Amino acid sequence: MKYEIRINGQAADLPPGLAVKLDWQNPYLRYDTIPGSADTMPALPPTAKNQRLFGYFHQPQAGGRIAEYTCQHFYGGELLKEGYFILTEADEEKGYSGVFSDKLGEFFGDYQKTRLNELPLGTLPAQTPSTGEVFDGGKLAYVLPTIVNPDFFGGNTPEGWTGKVNDYDTGAYLEGTPVVPCFLVTYVLRRLAQLTGTTITGDLFTDPVFSRLVIYNTRALDGAATVSISQHLPELTVQEFLLELRKLPNLAYTFNGVAKTLRIDFWDRKLEAPTVLDWSDKAVKGGPKTAERSARLHLSYEMDGGDALAKDRPGGLADYLTPELPDDGRNGLAKVTSKFSTLTLDAASGLAAARQKGITSQYGQGAEKFAPRLLFWNGVVSGLPRALPTYGGQTLYWTGLDGLAARCWKNLEGIRAGWFYLKKDLVLNEADLATLDFSRKVHIDGVDYLVASVSASLPLHFIVNCLLISC
Repeated sequence: MKYEIRINGQAADLPPGLAVKLDWQNPYLRYDTIPGSADTMPALPPTAKNQRLFGYFHQPQAGGRIAEYTCQHFYGGELLKEGYFILTEADEEKGYSGVFSDKLGEFFGDYQKTRLNELPLGTLPAQTPSTGEVFDGGKLAYVLPTIVNPDFFGGNTPEGWTGKVNDYDTGAYLEGTPVVPCFLVTYVLRRLAQLTGTTITGDLFTDPVFSRLVIYNTRALDGAATVSISQHLPELTVQEFLLELRKLPNLAYTFNGVAKTLRIDFWDRKLEAPTVLDWSDKAVKGGPKTAERSARLHLSYEMDGGDALAKDRPGGLADYLTPELPDDGRNGLAKVTSKFSTLTLDAASGLAAARQKGITSQYGQGAEKFAPRLLFWNGVVSGLPRALPTYGGQTLYWTGLDGLAARCWKNLEGIRAGWFYLKKDLVLNEADLATLDFSRKVHIDGVDYLVASVSASLPLHFIVNCLLISC
Protein backbone atom coordinates (compact mmCIF):
# COMPACT_ATOMS: atom_id res chain seq x y z
CA MET A 1 0.00 0.00 0.00
CA LYS A 2 1.29 3.46 -0.84
CA TYR A 3 1.68 5.88 2.05
CA GLU A 4 1.66 9.60 1.30
CA ILE A 5 2.29 12.72 3.32
CA ARG A 6 0.89 15.70 1.46
CA ILE A 7 2.21 19.15 2.28
CA ASN A 8 -0.07 21.95 1.10
CA GLY A 9 -1.85 19.37 -1.05
CA GLN A 10 1.25 17.94 -2.75
CA ALA A 11 2.87 14.58 -2.00
CA ALA A 12 6.23 14.96 -0.29
CA ASP A 13 9.25 12.74 -0.90
CA LEU A 14 9.58 10.28 1.97
CA PRO A 15 12.70 8.57 3.34
CA PRO A 16 13.10 4.85 2.66
CA GLY A 17 11.76 2.55 5.37
CA LEU A 18 9.59 5.30 6.79
CA ALA A 19 7.53 4.46 9.90
CA VAL A 20 5.03 6.89 11.39
CA LYS A 21 2.89 6.47 14.52
CA LEU A 22 -0.49 8.21 14.50
CA ASP A 23 -2.85 8.56 17.46
CA TRP A 24 -6.56 9.36 17.59
CA GLN A 25 -8.55 10.37 20.68
CA ASN A 26 -12.31 10.25 21.16
CA PRO A 27 -13.30 13.95 21.29
CA TYR A 28 -16.60 13.34 23.11
CA LEU A 29 -15.36 11.81 26.37
CA ARG A 30 -13.52 14.77 27.91
CA TYR A 31 -15.43 17.65 29.49
CA ASP A 32 -12.49 19.71 30.77
CA THR A 33 -10.64 20.37 27.53
CA ILE A 34 -10.97 20.60 23.77
CA PRO A 35 -8.97 17.48 22.86
CA GLY A 36 -6.50 17.93 20.07
CA SER A 37 -3.82 15.71 18.63
CA ALA A 38 -0.11 16.07 18.00
CA ASP A 39 2.01 13.37 16.37
CA THR A 40 5.73 13.13 15.92
CA MET A 41 6.71 13.35 12.27
CA PRO A 42 9.76 11.80 10.65
CA ALA A 43 12.38 14.04 9.09
CA LEU A 44 11.58 14.53 5.42
CA PRO A 45 14.62 14.35 3.12
CA PRO A 46 16.04 17.54 1.57
CA THR A 47 15.14 16.60 -2.00
CA ALA A 48 14.57 19.25 -4.62
CA LYS A 49 10.82 18.60 -4.43
CA ASN A 50 10.68 18.92 -0.64
CA GLN A 51 12.78 22.06 -0.73
CA ARG A 52 10.21 23.54 -3.08
CA LEU A 53 7.26 22.37 -0.93
CA PHE A 54 8.76 24.02 2.14
CA GLY A 55 9.54 27.23 0.31
CA TYR A 56 13.31 26.71 0.65
CA PHE A 57 12.92 27.49 4.32
CA HIS A 58 16.37 26.05 5.04
CA GLN A 59 17.91 29.05 3.33
CA PRO A 60 18.65 32.04 5.58
CA GLN A 61 17.32 34.29 2.83
CA ALA A 62 13.86 32.77 3.38
CA GLY A 63 13.54 34.87 6.53
CA GLY A 64 11.84 34.08 9.81
CA ARG A 65 8.25 33.55 8.72
CA ILE A 66 6.21 30.93 10.54
CA ALA A 67 6.91 27.58 8.91
CA GLU A 68 3.47 25.97 9.03
CA TYR A 69 1.81 23.95 6.29
CA THR A 70 -1.40 21.98 5.81
CA CYS A 71 -0.64 18.28 6.08
CA GLN A 72 -2.57 15.15 5.15
CA HIS A 73 -1.77 11.50 5.78
CA PHE A 74 -3.00 9.17 3.03
CA TYR A 75 -2.66 5.40 3.04
CA GLY A 76 -3.95 3.22 0.24
CA GLY A 77 -5.77 6.24 -1.15
CA GLU A 78 -7.66 6.81 2.12
CA LEU A 79 -7.35 10.07 4.04
CA LEU A 80 -6.45 9.02 7.59
CA LYS A 81 -5.73 12.37 9.19
CA GLU A 82 -5.37 16.03 8.31
CA GLY A 83 -3.99 18.98 10.16
CA TYR A 84 -0.81 21.01 10.04
CA PHE A 85 2.87 20.22 9.71
CA ILE A 86 4.69 22.62 12.02
CA LEU A 87 8.27 22.84 10.85
CA THR A 88 10.67 23.02 13.78
CA GLU A 89 13.99 22.64 11.98
CA ALA A 90 15.17 22.86 8.39
CA ASP A 91 18.63 21.68 7.33
CA GLU A 92 20.02 21.49 3.81
CA GLU A 93 21.63 18.14 4.57
CA LYS A 94 19.37 16.54 7.19
CA GLY A 95 16.03 17.67 5.80
CA TYR A 96 12.86 18.97 7.40
CA SER A 97 11.73 18.05 10.92
CA GLY A 98 8.54 18.97 12.71
CA VAL A 99 5.33 17.85 14.38
CA PHE A 100 1.84 17.16 13.12
CA SER A 101 -1.01 18.96 14.93
CA ASP A 102 -4.69 19.65 14.34
CA LYS A 103 -4.23 22.99 16.17
CA LEU A 104 -7.59 22.81 17.92
CA GLY A 105 -6.02 24.78 20.75
CA GLU A 106 -5.84 27.64 18.24
CA PHE A 107 -9.13 27.00 16.43
CA PHE A 108 -10.36 30.55 17.08
CA GLY A 109 -6.94 32.08 16.48
CA ASP A 110 -6.02 35.08 18.60
CA TYR A 111 -9.48 35.06 20.20
CA GLN A 112 -9.27 31.52 21.66
CA LYS A 113 -8.40 32.80 25.13
CA THR A 114 -10.08 36.20 24.89
CA ARG A 115 -13.01 36.84 27.21
CA LEU A 116 -16.41 37.16 25.59
CA ASN A 117 -16.95 40.55 27.18
CA GLU A 118 -13.75 41.78 25.48
CA LEU A 119 -14.48 40.53 21.96
CA PRO A 120 -15.09 43.07 19.16
CA LEU A 121 -18.56 41.73 18.33
CA GLY A 122 -20.00 45.06 17.30
CA THR A 123 -23.28 46.76 18.21
CA LEU A 124 -26.96 46.55 17.41
CA PRO A 125 -29.67 49.22 17.67
CA ALA A 126 -31.35 49.42 21.06
CA GLN A 127 -35.01 48.53 20.54
CA THR A 128 -37.95 47.60 22.75
CA PRO A 129 -40.51 45.96 20.43
CA SER A 130 -43.72 44.62 21.88
CA THR A 131 -42.63 41.06 21.06
CA GLY A 132 -39.51 41.43 23.19
CA GLU A 133 -37.48 40.14 20.24
CA VAL A 134 -34.82 41.98 18.23
CA PHE A 135 -33.53 40.44 15.00
CA ASP A 136 -30.32 40.88 13.05
CA GLY A 137 -30.13 39.64 9.46
CA GLY A 138 -33.29 37.59 9.94
CA LYS A 139 -31.89 35.81 13.04
CA LEU A 140 -33.12 36.38 16.56
CA ALA A 141 -30.31 38.28 18.26
CA TYR A 142 -31.47 39.44 21.68
CA VAL A 143 -34.60 39.40 23.80
CA LEU A 144 -35.94 41.52 26.65
CA PRO A 145 -37.42 39.22 29.28
CA THR A 146 -39.08 40.57 32.39
CA ILE A 147 -37.05 39.43 35.42
CA VAL A 148 -38.05 39.93 39.06
CA ASN A 149 -35.04 41.55 40.76
CA PRO A 150 -35.94 43.93 43.61
CA ASP A 151 -32.24 44.39 44.46
CA PHE A 152 -31.24 45.68 41.01
CA PHE A 153 -30.65 49.21 42.38
CA GLY A 154 -29.30 47.97 45.71
CA GLY A 155 -31.17 49.67 48.51
CA ASN A 156 -32.29 52.55 46.27
CA THR A 157 -35.77 53.06 44.86
CA PRO A 158 -35.79 55.41 41.85
CA GLU A 159 -39.09 56.89 40.78
CA GLY A 160 -41.31 54.35 39.06
CA TRP A 161 -39.19 51.36 40.11
CA THR A 162 -41.35 48.21 40.16
CA GLY A 163 -38.75 45.67 41.26
CA LYS A 164 -38.62 44.16 37.77
CA VAL A 165 -36.08 44.47 34.96
CA ASN A 166 -37.57 44.94 31.47
CA ASP A 167 -40.96 45.52 33.09
CA TYR A 168 -43.86 45.28 30.69
CA ASP A 169 -47.58 45.97 30.69
CA THR A 170 -50.38 45.82 28.11
CA GLY A 171 -48.06 45.12 25.18
CA ALA A 172 -45.28 47.62 25.88
CA TYR A 173 -42.22 48.12 28.07
CA LEU A 174 -42.72 50.60 30.88
CA GLU A 175 -41.10 54.01 30.69
CA GLY A 176 -38.02 54.14 32.93
CA THR A 177 -37.68 50.38 33.46
CA PRO A 178 -34.06 49.12 33.35
CA VAL A 179 -33.62 47.70 29.83
CA VAL A 180 -31.33 44.65 29.88
CA PRO A 181 -30.92 42.75 26.59
CA CYS A 182 -30.16 39.02 26.76
CA PHE A 183 -28.47 37.48 23.73
CA LEU A 184 -29.28 34.13 22.16
CA VAL A 185 -26.51 31.56 22.50
CA THR A 186 -26.90 30.68 18.83
CA TYR A 187 -26.53 34.34 17.84
CA VAL A 188 -23.35 34.71 19.89
CA LEU A 189 -21.94 31.59 18.22
CA ARG A 190 -22.73 33.00 14.78
CA ARG A 191 -21.06 36.31 15.60
CA LEU A 192 -18.07 34.45 16.99
CA ALA A 193 -17.80 32.44 13.78
CA GLN A 194 -18.01 35.61 11.71
CA LEU A 195 -15.29 37.25 13.79
CA THR A 196 -12.89 34.30 13.66
CA GLY A 197 -13.40 33.08 10.10
CA THR A 198 -14.87 29.77 11.23
CA THR A 199 -18.11 27.95 10.47
CA ILE A 200 -20.30 26.70 13.32
CA THR A 201 -23.31 24.51 12.55
CA GLY A 202 -25.15 21.55 14.06
CA ASP A 203 -28.34 20.40 15.71
CA LEU A 204 -28.08 23.03 18.45
CA PHE A 205 -29.13 25.69 15.93
CA THR A 206 -32.30 23.86 14.88
CA ASP A 207 -33.32 22.15 18.10
CA PRO A 208 -36.77 23.48 19.08
CA VAL A 209 -35.78 23.79 22.75
CA PHE A 210 -32.06 24.41 23.12
CA SER A 211 -31.88 26.85 20.19
CA ARG A 212 -33.84 29.16 22.53
CA LEU A 213 -31.09 29.41 25.14
CA VAL A 214 -30.32 32.99 26.16
CA ILE A 215 -27.47 34.37 28.24
CA TYR A 216 -28.76 36.16 31.33
CA ASN A 217 -26.96 39.32 32.43
CA THR A 218 -27.52 42.37 34.62
CA ARG A 219 -26.15 45.24 32.51
CA ALA A 220 -28.71 47.99 31.83
CA LEU A 221 -28.54 50.12 28.69
CA ASP A 222 -29.09 53.28 30.72
CA GLY A 223 -30.68 55.02 27.75
CA ALA A 224 -27.97 54.12 25.20
CA ALA A 225 -29.08 54.11 21.56
CA THR A 226 -27.01 51.03 20.73
CA VAL A 227 -26.33 47.67 22.37
CA SER A 228 -22.67 46.65 22.63
CA ILE A 229 -22.96 42.88 22.31
CA SER A 230 -19.88 41.89 24.29
CA GLN A 231 -20.87 44.00 27.32
CA HIS A 232 -23.82 41.68 27.93
CA LEU A 233 -21.73 38.49 27.88
CA PRO A 234 -20.03 36.77 30.82
CA GLU A 235 -16.35 36.91 31.71
CA LEU A 236 -15.52 33.58 30.08
CA THR A 237 -12.89 33.07 27.44
CA VAL A 238 -14.08 31.73 24.10
CA GLN A 239 -12.65 28.33 25.00
CA GLU A 240 -14.30 28.37 28.44
CA PHE A 241 -17.60 29.41 26.88
CA LEU A 242 -17.65 26.31 24.69
CA LEU A 243 -16.48 23.96 27.43
CA GLU A 244 -18.98 25.25 29.99
CA LEU A 245 -21.88 25.46 27.55
CA ARG A 246 -21.32 21.85 26.58
CA LYS A 247 -21.90 20.52 30.07
CA LEU A 248 -25.55 21.42 30.59
CA PRO A 249 -27.21 19.75 27.56
CA ASN A 250 -24.25 17.35 27.11
CA LEU A 251 -23.24 18.65 23.70
CA ALA A 252 -20.93 16.93 21.23
CA TYR A 253 -18.32 19.08 19.49
CA THR A 254 -16.86 17.88 16.18
CA PHE A 255 -13.97 20.07 15.01
CA ASN A 256 -12.10 20.18 11.72
CA GLY A 257 -9.04 22.35 12.27
CA VAL A 258 -8.13 22.64 8.58
CA ALA A 259 -11.62 23.40 7.25
CA LYS A 260 -12.20 25.61 10.33
CA THR A 261 -15.57 24.00 11.00
CA LEU A 262 -17.27 23.12 14.27
CA ARG A 263 -20.42 21.06 14.47
CA ILE A 264 -22.43 21.19 17.71
CA ASP A 265 -24.78 18.25 18.31
CA PHE A 266 -26.13 16.36 21.32
CA TRP A 267 -23.89 13.59 22.66
CA ASP A 268 -26.57 11.65 24.54
CA ARG A 269 -28.71 11.45 21.40
CA LYS A 270 -25.78 10.04 19.45
CA LEU A 271 -25.48 7.29 22.06
CA GLU A 272 -29.04 6.18 21.23
CA ALA A 273 -27.95 5.08 17.74
CA PRO A 274 -27.96 1.30 17.23
CA THR A 275 -24.64 -0.52 16.95
CA VAL A 276 -24.07 -1.50 13.31
CA LEU A 277 -20.29 -1.99 13.18
CA ASP A 278 -19.01 -5.46 14.15
CA TRP A 279 -15.26 -5.78 14.66
CA SER A 280 -15.33 -9.26 16.18
CA ASP A 281 -13.41 -10.78 13.27
CA LYS A 282 -10.76 -8.04 13.55
CA ALA A 283 -10.00 -8.59 17.24
CA VAL A 284 -6.84 -10.25 18.50
CA LYS A 285 -7.51 -12.58 21.41
CA GLY A 286 -6.96 -11.22 24.92
CA GLY A 287 -6.21 -7.76 26.29
CA PRO A 288 -6.14 -6.30 29.81
CA LYS A 289 -9.46 -5.19 31.33
CA THR A 290 -9.75 -2.47 34.00
CA ALA A 291 -12.78 -1.57 36.11
CA GLU A 292 -14.08 2.00 36.49
CA ARG A 293 -14.44 2.80 40.18
CA SER A 294 -16.19 6.16 39.61
CA ALA A 295 -19.22 4.76 37.84
CA ARG A 296 -21.70 7.40 39.05
CA LEU A 297 -22.26 10.94 37.79
CA HIS A 298 -22.21 14.07 39.94
CA LEU A 299 -23.61 17.00 37.94
CA SER A 300 -23.29 20.47 39.41
CA TYR A 301 -23.12 24.20 38.68
CA GLU A 302 -21.10 27.05 40.07
CA MET A 303 -23.51 29.49 41.73
CA ASP A 304 -23.62 33.25 41.18
CA GLY A 305 -22.51 34.46 44.61
CA GLY A 306 -23.98 37.90 43.90
CA ASP A 307 -27.54 36.56 43.74
CA ALA A 308 -29.05 36.13 47.21
CA LEU A 309 -31.64 33.72 45.82
CA ALA A 310 -29.07 31.36 44.30
CA LYS A 311 -26.01 31.36 46.53
CA ASP A 312 -27.53 28.96 49.09
CA ARG A 313 -28.57 26.47 46.37
CA PRO A 314 -32.36 26.27 46.75
CA GLY A 315 -33.96 22.96 45.79
CA GLY A 316 -34.19 23.57 42.05
CA LEU A 317 -30.49 24.34 41.83
CA ALA A 318 -29.43 21.18 43.66
CA ASP A 319 -26.75 18.88 42.31
CA TYR A 320 -27.63 15.57 40.67
CA LEU A 321 -25.99 12.32 41.80
CA THR A 322 -26.53 8.94 40.21
CA PRO A 323 -28.28 6.71 42.78
CA GLU A 324 -25.94 4.37 44.57
CA LEU A 325 -24.99 1.19 42.76
CA PRO A 326 -24.56 -2.24 44.37
CA ASP A 327 -21.64 -1.89 46.79
CA ASP A 328 -18.95 -3.52 44.69
CA GLY A 329 -16.38 -0.74 44.63
CA ARG A 330 -17.93 1.29 41.78
CA ASN A 331 -19.65 4.02 43.80
CA GLY A 332 -17.09 6.75 43.21
CA LEU A 333 -18.37 9.93 41.56
CA ALA A 334 -17.29 11.43 38.25
CA LYS A 335 -18.04 15.11 38.80
CA VAL A 336 -18.94 17.52 36.03
CA THR A 337 -19.33 21.14 37.15
CA SER A 338 -20.47 23.87 34.79
CA LYS A 339 -19.77 27.56 35.31
CA PHE A 340 -23.18 28.12 33.72
CA SER A 341 -26.16 27.87 36.06
CA THR A 342 -29.71 29.20 35.85
CA LEU A 343 -32.23 31.22 37.88
CA THR A 344 -34.99 30.37 40.29
CA LEU A 345 -38.65 31.18 39.71
CA ASP A 346 -40.73 33.80 41.52
CA ALA A 347 -43.66 31.92 43.04
CA ALA A 348 -46.12 34.83 42.70
CA SER A 349 -45.52 35.80 39.05
CA GLY A 350 -43.92 32.70 37.56
CA LEU A 351 -41.10 34.88 36.23
CA ALA A 352 -37.40 34.17 36.56
CA ALA A 353 -36.12 35.84 39.69
CA ALA A 354 -32.91 37.14 41.25
CA ARG A 355 -31.88 39.37 44.12
CA GLN A 356 -28.76 40.93 42.71
CA LYS A 357 -27.31 44.38 42.09
CA GLY A 358 -27.37 45.37 38.45
CA ILE A 359 -24.70 47.06 36.38
CA THR A 360 -25.91 50.62 35.86
CA SER A 361 -24.54 54.13 35.89
CA GLN A 362 -27.08 55.00 38.56
CA TYR A 363 -25.96 54.89 42.17
CA GLY A 364 -22.35 54.06 41.27
CA GLN A 365 -23.08 50.44 40.26
CA GLY A 366 -20.90 50.38 37.14
CA ALA A 367 -18.44 47.88 38.63
CA GLU A 368 -20.94 45.16 39.63
CA LYS A 369 -20.52 41.65 38.17
CA PHE A 370 -22.67 38.77 37.01
CA ALA A 371 -21.80 35.08 36.64
CA PRO A 372 -22.66 32.95 33.58
CA ARG A 373 -26.30 31.86 33.61
CA LEU A 374 -28.74 30.57 30.99
CA LEU A 375 -32.50 30.70 30.47
CA PHE A 376 -34.90 29.58 27.74
CA TRP A 377 -36.68 32.31 25.80
CA ASN A 378 -40.42 31.53 26.03
CA GLY A 379 -41.74 34.60 24.21
CA VAL A 380 -44.63 36.71 25.44
CA VAL A 381 -46.75 34.38 27.58
CA SER A 382 -49.79 35.49 29.64
CA GLY A 383 -49.02 39.10 28.83
CA LEU A 384 -45.33 39.12 29.84
CA PRO A 385 -42.09 38.45 27.90
CA ARG A 386 -40.58 35.46 29.68
CA ALA A 387 -37.15 33.84 29.81
CA LEU A 388 -37.38 30.90 32.20
CA PRO A 389 -35.38 27.86 33.31
CA THR A 390 -38.08 25.76 31.61
CA TYR A 391 -39.40 25.37 28.07
CA GLY A 392 -41.07 22.62 26.06
CA GLY A 393 -40.88 19.96 28.75
CA GLN A 394 -37.20 20.62 29.47
CA THR A 395 -35.65 22.43 32.43
CA LEU A 396 -32.18 23.79 33.06
CA TYR A 397 -32.16 22.19 36.51
CA TRP A 398 -30.11 19.03 36.93
CA THR A 399 -32.80 17.15 38.84
CA GLY A 400 -36.41 16.14 38.12
CA LEU A 401 -38.12 14.15 35.38
CA ASP A 402 -37.63 17.02 32.92
CA GLY A 403 -34.17 17.91 34.22
CA LEU A 404 -30.88 17.85 32.38
CA ALA A 405 -29.72 14.59 33.98
CA ALA A 406 -32.86 12.73 32.90
CA ARG A 407 -33.10 14.17 29.41
CA CYS A 408 -29.52 14.91 28.35
CA TRP A 409 -27.33 12.53 30.35
CA LYS A 410 -29.38 9.35 30.83
CA ASN A 411 -27.66 7.29 28.13
CA LEU A 412 -24.17 8.21 29.24
CA GLU A 413 -25.19 7.61 32.85
CA GLY A 414 -26.46 4.14 31.98
CA ILE A 415 -23.29 3.31 30.08
CA ARG A 416 -21.09 4.57 32.90
CA ALA A 417 -22.84 2.36 35.45
CA GLY A 418 -21.39 -0.72 33.70
CA TRP A 419 -18.25 0.96 32.41
CA PHE A 420 -14.94 -0.89 32.09
CA TYR A 421 -11.85 -0.37 29.96
CA LEU A 422 -10.35 -2.92 27.60
CA LYS A 423 -7.02 -2.55 25.85
CA LYS A 424 -7.53 -4.42 22.63
CA ASP A 425 -5.34 -5.14 19.62
CA LEU A 426 -7.23 -5.07 16.36
CA VAL A 427 -6.35 -5.81 12.77
CA LEU A 428 -7.71 -2.68 11.09
CA ASN A 429 -7.16 -1.55 7.53
CA GLU A 430 -6.92 1.93 6.10
CA ALA A 431 -10.66 2.08 5.35
CA ASP A 432 -11.44 1.27 9.01
CA LEU A 433 -9.22 4.13 10.16
CA ALA A 434 -10.42 6.59 7.53
CA THR A 435 -14.09 6.04 8.41
CA LEU A 436 -13.61 5.87 12.18
CA ASP A 437 -16.47 7.71 13.88
CA PHE A 438 -15.94 8.07 17.62
CA SER A 439 -19.63 8.71 18.20
CA ARG A 440 -20.52 5.22 16.94
CA LYS A 441 -20.38 2.09 19.04
CA VAL A 442 -18.60 -1.04 17.81
CA HIS A 443 -19.44 -4.63 18.65
CA ILE A 444 -16.78 -7.19 19.59
CA ASP A 445 -17.55 -10.72 20.77
CA GLY A 446 -20.90 -10.02 22.41
CA VAL A 447 -20.11 -6.60 23.90
CA ASP A 448 -20.67 -3.08 22.56
CA TYR A 449 -17.90 -0.51 23.05
CA LEU A 450 -17.03 3.11 22.49
CA VAL A 451 -13.57 3.59 21.03
CA ALA A 452 -11.63 5.84 23.42
CA SER A 453 -8.33 5.94 21.55
CA VAL A 454 -6.48 4.39 18.62
CA SER A 455 -2.75 4.13 17.99
CA ALA A 456 -1.51 2.90 14.61
CA SER A 457 1.91 2.55 13.04
CA LEU A 458 2.18 3.18 9.33
CA PRO A 459 2.66 1.41 7.02
CA LEU A 460 -0.06 -0.87 8.37
CA HIS A 461 2.02 -4.03 8.72
CA PHE A 462 1.19 -4.44 12.39
CA ILE A 463 -1.85 -4.55 14.65
CA VAL A 464 -3.56 -1.38 15.82
CA ASN A 465 -3.75 -0.67 19.56
CA CYS A 466 -7.14 0.49 20.85
CA LEU A 467 -8.60 1.47 24.19
CA LEU A 468 -12.26 0.52 24.38
CA ILE A 469 -14.98 1.47 26.87
CA SER A 470 -17.85 -0.93 27.44
CA CYS A 471 -21.40 0.17 26.67
